Amino acid sequence: MSKISVIVPVFNVENYIAKCLDSLINQTLDNIEIIVVNDGSTDNSQKIIS
Repeated sequence: MSKISVIVPVFNVENYIAKCLDSLINQTLDNIEIIVVNDGSTDNSQKIIS
């Protein structure tokens, strides 16, 4: 089975990123990688994804 990569761009989304990541983590696919790319957020997004 192929590996699935999901790239999540992040820029000032502290109100939404936790729900987004929870949804990705709890999905039913096997062999998945989640790549989160913070593009210089000035809110608390970095603290949430760390």
